[in-house]
Amino acid sequence: MKKIIFTLILAMSAQLAIATGVPDQYVRAVEKISNQYSADMKFFLRSLDPKITQFSPQQQQQFCGIVKKYVDDMYQVSDQNRQYLPLSVQSMTKQNVIDKVMLSPEMQLLKKYNIQCDFL
Repeated sequence: MKKIIFTLILAMSAQLAIATGVPDQYVRAVEKISNQYSADMKFFLRSLDPKITQFSPQQQQQFCGIVKKYVDDMYQVSDQNRQYLPLSVQSMTKQNVIDKVMLSPEMQLLKKYNIQCDFL
């Protein structure tokens, strides 16, 4: 499970950070957000029993909080730099960011843990 979530971190970071002509400030902000997300997720995952098959309500709340902060921060930095992003990304809404996260292959693998998060 740790490997799945770490892969999720890398995939989402790469998708949002790779764009031509974006300012260095945007790229650094995305890297900072991704690094914080990675650190928070690693700390969370180390606290889990490797034999679990489902998150407890407290674990789900903690996990969802980490992912929600990532979604919020990524949307905010993208919104602030919208004018520099490719046209295909300029019209991105927060719901689009949420959808991208939830539809990632890594999050699909986590469905078996019955994790339900509200990111709005």
